[in-house]
Amino acid sequence: MALRLDALPALRTLAAECAGVQAGERALIVTDGGADPAIADAMTSVLATFGASVVTISSDPASLPGDDPPAAVGTAMREVDVVFELTSVFIGSCQARRDACAAGARYLTVPGLSAATLRPGGPFSVDFDALGEHAQRLAAAFDEAQDFQLTSPAGTALRGSFGGRRGRPLWGVARERGGYAAPPDVEVGASPVEGMTSGRVVVDGSLLFLGPDQLGSPVELTFAEGRLVGIDGREGWRLRDALERSGDDRMWQIAEVSIGLNPASRPGGSALELEGIVGGAHVAVGNNVAYGGSNDARSHIDCVLLEAQLELDGRPVEPRP
Repeated sequence: MALRLDALPALRTLAAECAGVQAGERALIVTDGGADPAIADAMTSVLATFGASVVTISSDPASLPGDDPPAAVGTAMREVDVVFELTSVFIGSCQARRDACAAGARYLTVPGLSAATLRPGGPFSVDFDALGEHAQRLAAAFDEAQDFQLTSPAGTALRGSFGGRRGRPLWGVARERGGYAAPPDVEVGASPVEGMTSGRVVVDGSLLFLGPDQLGSPVELTFAEGRLVGIDGREGWRLRDALERSGDDRMWQIAEVSIGLNPASRPGGSALELEGIVGGAHVAVGNNVAYGGSNDARSHIDCVLLEAQLELDGRPVEPRP
């Protein structure tokens, strides 16, 4: 089924504002058997209007978020100017993506994209550059922070340390050589210092790419000394199954605590829209290399809270510009 015409402006924003596509550039669309083919087809047409040459390559969906694609996909990533990841399962933290960026490719990870998130007035309608300035200002506060506390009305109470870790702002823009972005997600966060995070996280939004985008009931996570030691709730099996299937004991370590900054995101959208909800947060387990850590686990799994408050050294972080 073809994509609605009113979704095309969002795809043009993805190409022009987020990726900075220019005439004559080589673009690669990476997709998989679980993704909506209408979105990849529409993106091909949009990129052609910018004068880019476009190749689409597809494979089976990744077994776990962050898994490497087949070798042929990784090779193709390194041979182009810009990559659009339009898969059903996130792979953007994989080694193949890191290698592609190191080779100079701009990489836009947009997994799980749906027509709902491409709606007029939706999260692609924001001023990404202005939100980027805000994200970078907040990242400077993370750079200076020692302790953090994450709380939520649902019962989250998590404490740890960011001491010595740099804030990582993502604002949906990758126009520079080797750049990486995850539009429409806009966020800022950091990786907690290993072994120093304890408490409770009530996930009322999503276990990203481990089933439906929106959880039917909350999942409660318990951390002790930086390690996930408890998973409770009717849908907690989704995360437990993924961690056990990974075969990597490092996957049980906390990897990231971030807050969302996109004011046009809302519950009910696709995965990266949920991740960027302003006033929300997400806590990840597994690989934290992108955040300056040393835990090079197999995967990186985000768990989304729809409403949360983050404090750095006792001072609330304001997600709105």
